[in-house]
Amino acid sequence: MMRMPDWSYQTLFKPLLFLMPPKRARSFTLAAIGTLAKLPGGTSVIELMGHMQPPAALSKTVRGLRFPTPVGLGAGLDPAAKALGALSRFGFGYIELGPVTLAPLSDPGITLRKTTNLSVTYSAPFENPGVAALENCLRRSPSVAIPLGARLGFRPGAALMEATAEREQLILRLQPYCSFFSLDYRASQRHEPWSAAQWQEHLTCLRQATERPLLFALPPGIAEKEWLSLLQIARNAGLDGIMVAGGVKSAPHDSSDSPAPLYQTGKPSREAALRSVALTRQTWPDCLLIGSGGIIEPADALAFLEAGADFVQLHSGLVYAGPGLPKRINEAILQSGAARQAVEPANKSERTEAAAEVAAAQLPPAPAARQARAIRWLPAWVWGLLLGLGMIVGGALAWLVAVSTVILPYDERFLQMSAEQLSQISPQLLSFMSHDRISLAGTMISIGIIYAQLSFHGLRHDIHWTRAVLLASGAVGFSSFFLFIGYGYFDYMHAVLALLLLPMFLLALRTPAKRHLPALPPERHNDRTWKMALWGQLLFVVIGFALTGAGLIISLIGITGVFVPSDLVFLCVSAEMLQAFNERLIPLIAHDRAGFGGALVSDGLAVLLISLWGFRRGEAWVWWTLFLAGIPGFAAGIGIHFAVGYVDFVHLLPAYVAVLFFLAGLVLAKPYLTGTVKTGD
Repeated sequence: MMRMPDWSYQTLFKPLLFLMPPKRARSFTLAAIGTLAKLPGGTSVIELMGHMQPPAALSKTVRGLRFPTPVGLGAGLDPAAKALGALSRFGFGYIELGPVTLAPLSDPGITLRKTTNLSVTYSAPFENPGVAALENCLRRSPSVAIPLGARLGFRPGAALMEATAEREQLILRLQPYCSFFSLDYRASQRHEPWSAAQWQEHLTCLRQATERPLLFALPPGIAEKEWLSLLQIARNAGLDGIMVAGGVKSAPHDSSDSPAPLYQTGKPSREAALRSVALTRQTWPDCLLIGSGGIIEPADALAFLEAGADFVQLHSGLVYAGPGLPKRINEAILQSGAARQAVEPANKSERTEAAAEVAAAQLPPAPAARQARAIRWLPAWVWGLLLGLGMIVGGALAWLVAVSTVILPYDERFLQMSAEQLSQISPQLLSFMSHDRISLAGTMISIGIIYAQLSFHGLRHDIHWTRAVLLASGAVGFSSFFLFIGYGYFDYMHAVLALLLLPMFLLALRTPAKRHLPALPPERHNDRTWKMALWGQLLFVVIGFALTGAGLIISLIGITGVFVPSDLVFLCVSAEMLQAFNERLIPLIAHDRAGFGGALVSDGLAVLLISLWGFRRGEAWVWWTLFLAGIPGFAAGIGIHFAVGYVDFVHLLPAYVAVLFFLAGLVLAKPYLTGTVKTGD
């Protein structure tokens, strides 16, 4: 899982992690993401890579607690809270800690993964380091912005009074950190089961021990008569609701000689869990109800919400689907008819307001509001579109100059040499300068296409991530203008273009974009098209990183050594000789290199962020943006080398690899990005 979302988990990390035993894979993953979150800027990296912050419209208040989303993380995945800081950034509305007991439980039991039915089988009770270790970890952890809960167990074999006293102590010690508690029904099942009267006494005592929400955690698969009896006991004891969690009982496994009962969660528990949720909602209409069991894809979560759950809780789904699952569920809830039910608060007076918030998140801004803004200014998206068109025109003019005269009159005045005199220094010198300038021109056209597309398809609909991409890429691009000023050379054409485009850039950003998602049907399934698109997304993320890194390197070369060895081989002249011929020549070339490097960083950032944040089923404009932006960039960057005869294989190898990645990424992502989303499945 590491710090990456599904495009890296499904393609790279999951195959490697599944080579390890389940417990070792879990420990390695939690240690990795936990360490990352504790590093300076680590949580920002997690947010950058996944952009998993849930939409504000999904926030709901229940029992006085504010949850950012109705999607939670269940107990058992991180019982020691080692990766709490990282997991809290995955788009969850809450995290349930534990299961926890007063003293450590060191019996490792067994944990089995079965990929054929997407299940995880484990023994109960679950090993945990004890409440003291959990308290210590919570004290040392940075503050978490989402509610925390804790699933409370007790020592296996404990008598009724001992178990009650242990859970009372757990509540007392964890109340400073936890907003709610759940009571695991299975804790009493390893030995002699308790009677209904004993459960009534136990739950009543615990209800008196705290005013925090208290839930009875029942595993699906319990017979209906017993389930109804347990519901009545919980209601009579004053509990707040039910958590359907823990999996269904599994037959003993050949590799286990432990007497502990085995439970199977994942896909095999889904139908039983759904029936339990529906029965609970029908029997206890006003209870707080959390559903879990086999939530592997967004369709599963929507099914639980439609069955009556207030919240859905993930566990094995993260193992099989990846850390992007909560984000995909959040988006599916927002885009589906389940959104109003999911965010409906317990307080009826707030329901109309909550429904309005969801509706506002799904609809474009009111036409009247747009017209009012347009009276004073052109809409922000129009300025962004003009910015993109300006970049395209500027790039086309730069390309025209580079393939004709190569240098402009003010270049000759700066050098005090004509183009013919430059050719006498080295026959390849003008070709070399043309290769830099055409590469810059192609990059400018590529950036212009991206900005125009972001503005027309994103800013026009107030999609917030498109504004963030424009801001990040544009800020770098305009800042790169200052890279070459220190050389004493001033590019008038570049300066005029920057002065014309900078106001457009600022005006394009003047209006905040608040919508989280476009108006698309919800994505429900982890189908083959989605899995193929993850490989395509991975390739474009690599391209974005590579372009950004290449731009940084080229900029660094431009402001330091200026040339790489293959450049001087092509020129058939040394840097010292160029400096001796004309001391202003290298600053001019450095200006071209630094400008091209800055533009490449800007282009790479845009490609990277679109690839990280913009891949959604049915977003055809994202595919067309990447396709159209790639054509001038690669045509200029590779084509000019062949045009001027600069065909050093090692020098061009990164570009060849990037083209292969580009073509493969387009093929793999096209069915997903350009396909239609089915609304009836």
